[in-house]
Amino acid sequence: MTDSKLNRRNFLKTTAVGAAGLSILANTASAEAAFEPTLAPGLSQRHIFPLNHKWLYSEKSSAAAMQTVFNDKTWKQVTIPHTNKMLPMNGFDEKEYTFVSAYRRHFRLPRELKDHRIFVDFGGVMTAAKVFINGKSLGEYKGGYTPFSFELTKNINWTGDNVLAVEVDSTERADIPPFGNLVDYMTFGGIYRDVQIRAVPTMFISNVFAKPVDVLGSNRSIKVRVDLQGDGSLRVASTGYVIKAELLDGDKVISSSTKSHVGFATIVTEVINLTENLAGIQLWDLKTPKLYSIRVTLNELTTTLDHYETRIGFREAKFTPEGFFLNGKHVKLRGLNRHQTYPYVGQAMPERGQRKDAEIIKKELKCN
Repeated sequence: MTDSKLNRRNFLKTTAVGAAGLSILANTASAEAAFEPTLAPGLSQRHIFPLNHKWLYSEKSSAAAMQTVFNDKTWKQVTIPHTNKMLPMNGFDEKEYTFVSAYRRHFRLPRELKDHRIFVDFGGVMTAAKVFINGKSLGEYKGGYTPFSFELTKNINWTGDNVLAVEVDSTERADIPPFGNLVDYMTFGGIYRDVQIRAVPTMFISNVFAKPVDVLGSNRSIKVRVDLQGDGSLRVASTGYVIKAELLDGDKVISSSTKSHVGFATIVTEVINLTENLAGIQLWDLKTPKLYSIRVTLNELTTTLDHYETRIGFREAKFTPEGFFLNGKHVKLRGLNRHQTYPYVGQAMPERGQRKDAEIIKKELKCN
């Protein structure tokens, strides 16, 4: 394909792109417009604030634009997901979106969160992102297809305006895959996936990975790996910290187990096995894709410090010389290759658009 005069990338360039609150944040670039909300009660001390609206954008970046004091009142107000360049339906060149742009977001945080750790989570930025908070560089993340986070805690202004600035490099860099060789598809640019502010206690759950074991056997279980993170100072509870893992079907708790931990300073991993009441579990299947939830809580005495939820399905998938088997049954796979690109906006399509694409592939094109 790479030797042909009309490869896939050239086809896209010459024809068509493809087929088919944070209420705490400032309404404008002005610090005076920022306001603080009242925190809603939750299951734990974790708070998530979506950060998709009222960003300010410029197709040109500069060192000055990454600083707190900068006149951004002439910048365009945009919503995330955002493409760095709105493109025509057809007949464009990749050079039209391969440039370095800049984003800024003004916000304030409730003072009640001052004893928390504050992170910003990016779902995806194409292709590299340099992130600044109040003029302080947090580093560069390379790669547009994976999520990443930066901690803001030490640089938050708790009495006034905060400025989150992002310099987005959408050029084709040889040090960032998929570039460095021949690429026959287009990557586009911008902050094209969701952004959020995450506030967690100083000791929190950083990740949970739940793995079903012996799904088709009589002794099925769930191995729940829990990654915990502290702020560097060893905190030991006299009664210990209790980590609780639960399997839920909707709001109903099916199975649960706990493990105690004396304390931790930075990073520790615990494994909790769920074994009770799993005999009646419904298997995930192509026609009935049943999903359950795993909820993990970190508790100190009667206080729930943090919680983390993830979805899980019970299935056994195997590739053998005889073919593919799902839950012990032979299945002929029918699929296709899909790029996450859309006309005009490139990859900056919200979840509802991606979901609609999946429904078309499954229901209209009959892929399984």
